Amino acid sequence: MGSKNRYLLKELKKWNKDNIITDEQFEILSKRYKDDYIDWQPIIKAIMIMGIVMVSIGFIAFISFYIFSIYFIAFLFTVLFLSGFIIDEILKRKYIYLPKTSSAIITLSSIFLSADIFTISYIITHNKNNFILLSLISIIIFFLIAYIKRNYAVLSISIIGLITWYGFEGFDISGIDLTLNNYIRFITTSILIFLIGITDINKKLGSKYYNFSIIYYTVGILYLNIILGIMSVFGNNTYPIIFEYRSMELLIYSVLFLLSNIITLIIGCKLKISPIVKYSIFFIIINMYIRYFEYFYLKMNTWIFFIILGISTILIGIIIERIIKYK
Repeated sequence: MGSKNRYLLKELKKWNKDNIITDEQFEILSKRYKDDYIDWQPIIKAIMIMGIVMVSIGFIAFISFYIFSIYFIAFLFTVLFLSGFIIDEILKRKYIYLPKTSSAIITLSSIFLSADIFTISYIITHNKNNFILLSLISIIIFFLIAYIKRNYAVLSISIIGLITWYGFEGFDISGIDLTLNNYIRFITTSILIFLIGITDINKKLGSKYYNFSIIYYTVGILYLNIILGIMSVFGNNTYPIIFEYRSMELLIYSVLFLLSNIITLIIGCKLKISPIVKYSIFFIIINMYIRYFEYFYLKMNTWIFFIILGISTILIGIIIERIIKYK
């Protein structure tokens, strides 16, 4: 049985129990959504479609092994991304409800489209040094596809791509050496993405984009904390300086790490957004653990260190559970 039919049958049973519909009406309506068998058709169709796609990719790859050409590669990427969008459109027009399969097809097609853009650009310009511009164009296209197709996976890729693109100054990662400038870029962009998520920007586009806000503030807060966590371990160096004695640089970054999560915790509580509250608490605890390693790991026996760490973790769990229970 499809998820949609299962949901409708469940609602019919609830209506019948609440005396909204009679037993006779329930009997008539429920016959359309029988629960006495498993509807394998959507599963079979999904398997068949993915099988056809894989065989097609394998066949084209086999041909390309003998006819290796930059033009053929461009043709291959074009066929792949067009096929994905066409298959997705056919599924929708035929009212075949396969959300996971459809989402995966659109995501793969978007990636193939991006690869096609890079390949065609190279054919036209014979220039490999326009990676920064083409990356930005790809990110913009990903955003457009995400909103047109309402695809959460593509939106996540585009947001992560945007933050990374700006943080690394246009994906210039030839010898990654994070500096304070890169950190500031990452932090400001992550905060901007987070703010977009907690405002009504996406909600104003319609209820169908409601979950987009969740993706924005989730990616924003996760990326922000990952960068702040890296800063509190590496500082401005390419190697960890966490065990360097009395590092004022790490102390500043760890305080910034803590303050940012206290602020997001307050925001989450004020707006009553449970995921933000959970993320903030989680990263506050992570910060505490990092600082514990920094100040005590080399100053006590390993067994004592981990026993204290384990007991403190259990105590934190108990405290949080009691707070939630008596809230």
